Amino acid sequence: MPTSDPDCPFCEIVDRDDPDAREVYRDEHVVAFFPRNPATLGHTLVIPRLHVPDIWALDEVTAEQLARATMRLAAAVKRAVNPDGLNVIQSNGSAASQTVFHLHIHLVPRWEGDPIGRIWPPESNYSEEEKDEAWEALRAECWQGEQQVGSPVVPSEEDRRKHLDFIQAVITRMSAASSSVKGWLLPVVTATYGFALIQHSRAVALLGLAAVVLFMFLDANYLRQERAYRRLYDTVAQGMRAVPRFSLDPSEADDPIPASAGWRERVGTVVGRWVPAWSVWSSWSILPFYGALLLIGVGIHIRAVIT
Repeated sequence: MPTSDPDCPFCEIVDRDDPDAREVYRDEHVVAFFPRNPATLGHTLVIPRLHVPDIWALDEVTAEQLARATMRLAAAVKRAVNPDGLNVIQSNGSAASQTVFHLHIHLVPRWEGDPIGRIWPPESNYSEEEKDEAWEALRAECWQGEQQVGSPVVPSEEDRRKHLDFIQAVITRMSAASSSVKGWLLPVVTATYGFALIQHSRAVALLGLAAVVLFMFLDANYLRQERAYRRLYDTVAQGMRAVPRFSLDPSEADDPIPASAGWRERVGTVVGRWVPAWSVWSSWSILPFYGALLLIGVGIHIRAVIT
């Protein structure tokens, strides 16, 4: 890419070949000046000194320099003309109203009732399905693009291993907590069921059944959390989606709720974060163990009623 274009009017300003340019700032990376027909007083254009036609041709170093200068100049505009607000506009392509194909950023001071008016339409008519389709396509491209260009957002293998170690540590704690719950329950059940059996006490038998149900719910939630973290582990290990580095939020492994989702799906998603699904309740580590204790408790309660 050429560093300058002889046919570009903005390159003329960079090269100081335009005597009519109202230049306000210049350094080794950018130049800032007033446009010939400003939208408002104080309207400033910020451009890179390199000839960059649009944002898709912009490299990261130049982008960083341009962003830094834009922030500095936005502060200067505010001090100079004291606007009520500021639009920062950057257009690319004819369809987006770009007329000079040298990348530039507009700093447009705004006042209530100025001639520009609103720059956004009051509403759009896109369906929820169309928005979801565009949303999914962009999410996929963002992740694929990170992998292709080797963005620093993509974790290194060492970071990935550490992240997996952290997640595995949580999984291990969930598993240990599940075993502890069963260990805590057994003496409680032994005491309550034994007393109810000897004394024919329905109240104590019901107390033992309530303890089983309570500990069952607690254990099922530990299992639900363990499975959620296993999904997070698989997501990070296989690189199936972008997960923030060292995040221990298992919801990062789940798809967001589409905007077009109905209320039933939304409620089900929220409830699923707190109440274990049937697949958890029916797990071999939940149903056989607690189911047997519940059956024993029911039997003791029935015997207490009969006697």
